[in-house]
Amino acid sequence: MLELTSTNVQSVSQQEKVTVQVNVLPTNIDTNGLSRILLNPLCAENATWKSQAITVVGSTDRVNPLSRSHLKSPNDMLIDTNGNLYIADSGNNRIVYWPVNATEGRVVAGTGVLGSWNNLFKYAAAIVAWKDHLFVSDLGNYRILAFPLSTTEGSPDGITVVGRYGAGPALNQINSVYYMSVDRKRELFYLSDFENNRILKLNLTDKSLELVVGTGTSNSNHVSLNLPLGITVDETSGSLYVADSRNHRVQKFNFNSKQGITVAGGINFGQNLFQLYFPSGVAIDQRGNVYVADSANHRIVQWLVNAQQGRVIAGTGFAGISNTQLNYPVQLKFDIHHNLYVVDQNNDRIQRFDLQYNGC
Repeated sequence: MLELTSTNVQSVSQQEKVTVQVNVLPTNIDTNGLSRILLNPLCAENATWKSQAITVVGSTDRVNPLSRSHLKSPNDMLIDTNGNLYIADSGNNRIVYWPVNATEGRVVAGTGVLGSWNNLFKYAAAIVAWKDHLFVSDLGNYRILAFPLSTTEGSPDGITVVGRYGAGPALNQINSVYYMSVDRKRELFYLSDFENNRILKLNLTDKSLELVVGTGTSNSNHVSLNLPLGITVDETSGSLYVADSRNHRVQKFNFNSKQGITVAGGINFGQNLFQLYFPSGVAIDQRGNVYVADSANHRIVQWLVNAQQGRVIAGTGFAGISNTQLNYPVQLKFDIHHNLYVVDQNNDRIQRFDLQYNGC
């Protein structure tokens, strides 16, 4: 298991690293198809996706949100190479496994009941997979739990990985981790510590938990963040992309650098193509192009490398329930066929926008 061993609570300004005890979990299956899938090369500048989405999970009817066929305010998802999904069904306090083409899911963690026991959640916000385990950010309990990566129904006890000391700014504390990302090449976990305005790194090699981005206070300068949300790692180039939500921008941080580079948005907030409005999820392709869940603009936007403005690839910019519309999209992923999956949070569903033209 993974657990913090330091009990010395210090402020961020006093301490930038704590030691943790790490027992690496055995691996029996490949989970590289989970958590974040880099796009295979395509001519991104000309690629198009169908404007009409297919609802693959959930419904807008809200008749019975706890049923196996419904979701409630989902926040995150994973896609494996076969198109099966793991979903953070956040409002239902559970993790759901959804086989491809299924009409209902299987609860693989949590029970649907709010709580603080090791098999319960208070808003299961973020999920990543690594070493045969599923890691879940239990937002309201201020902890990260590890569960067996399973496709069968069940509510196993989780192991606390981070967060035994309540909410706070010390490095053995977290405060609302909405998203996480994994660098498998270097065996690193990155946590987007929302209310602490920082990114933390759990290093499984030297057994440390470290502040890597942010100062702990909100600001719009290039070393600070203001309520960070989505986060993704480019393992090849060695960089980290962060949706800096209240600064309405996406920042790129090269490894070992605290200086961010704005790669999308950053000019106040608004509906113009050079603006974002409370961005959440972030994805990248193998050429470094950025894809953003522009949440309050109800759209998915592509920003090419060095572009001065984005291009809308899904959504209309107005909230709605039709298959061309989104209502506060918070996360996006691509499958191996370049199809775009969107967590359409306020519509309680997962939408798929199929690739129409690869642009080549």
